[in-house]
Amino acid sequence: MLSVATATAVAVSGCSPHGGGKRKSAGERTASSRTTRAADGPTATSRPGAGRGPAPKPRTAEQFTARARQAMAAEKGWTFALRGSETLLMQGQRPSTATYAATADRTTAPAALRQNGLITTSKEVRKPELVYVVGGAGYVKEGAEAWKQGPLSDPDIANDVEDPVAELEAFGAYAKSAKVQRTGAGGRDVRLQVSAAGWSLPAARSRPALKRAVREMEPTLAQLRDAGVTASDGSITLKSFTETWNLDAAHGYRLVSHRYAYTFLVPYRGGDITVSQEVRADNHGVFTGRVTLPADAGR
Repeated sequence: MLSVATATAVAVSGCSPHGGGKRKSAGERTASSRTTRAADGPTATSRPGAGRGPAPKPRTAEQFTARARQAMAAEKGWTFALRGSETLLMQGQRPSTATYAATADRTTAPAALRQNGLITTSKEVRKPELVYVVGGAGYVKEGAEAWKQGPLSDPDIANDVEDPVAELEAFGAYAKSAKVQRTGAGGRDVRLQVSAAGWSLPAARSRPALKRAVREMEPTLAQLRDAGVTASDGSITLKSFTETWNLDAAHGYRLVSHRYAYTFLVPYRGGDITVSQEVRADNHGVFTGRVTLPADAGR
């Protein structure tokens, strides 16, 4: 699965951060209580058997997730509008920010992704980005830089990929921790939401719902440490995390939108460095085209 949209490269010098670069996330030290619990282990999902009459109405988060996955797999592909933002803030300093906007075309059989976007920093530096996932490998090109490629298991590749269909598959592993809410006219539509707060960074690494947030946090943390921030992993805290899936009941509970947001607090000089990220994907409808890798991407 991927990481969203922006990144802020941070340098800390006497307490003065400045941005530039690409998305990542971070944390804050406060928050002592583990509020809403984020997902324990994998959860099996079942599909209604064919030829056995109407499928029973889903009731649990796992059942709604399974139906959403079926609905998304029923079409050749989908187009998504992606938007993301990241902010790094040190007390007494102006925030360093970056935003990301992109269009993603995602086919289902075979599974492939084309993501065409633009990163904009708080210094008004703009950098186009192309991302492809073809044959299980990721390919990323930022501006005039050369293509980089690697498996999706490589965090450096995964943090550039934003694939709501793959994320929905992964959500099945912790859907049982989601709260089910009725939305829309007459409460027909469904919202699934997972929230968490108060986890230390080491504890968050073991939570299925938080693995993506931690993965995207790690590069920023490495940059902060290179710049002189010495906070231990155990002192870094997840201040907040929310993941929301909106599903359309009239179309088999297919995905309408997906949003996740998180904030980590990193102790520094008696205060905290706050790193926050928010990403949203909106379903813009069925995609019937093909996704093919550019000729120069594999070189």
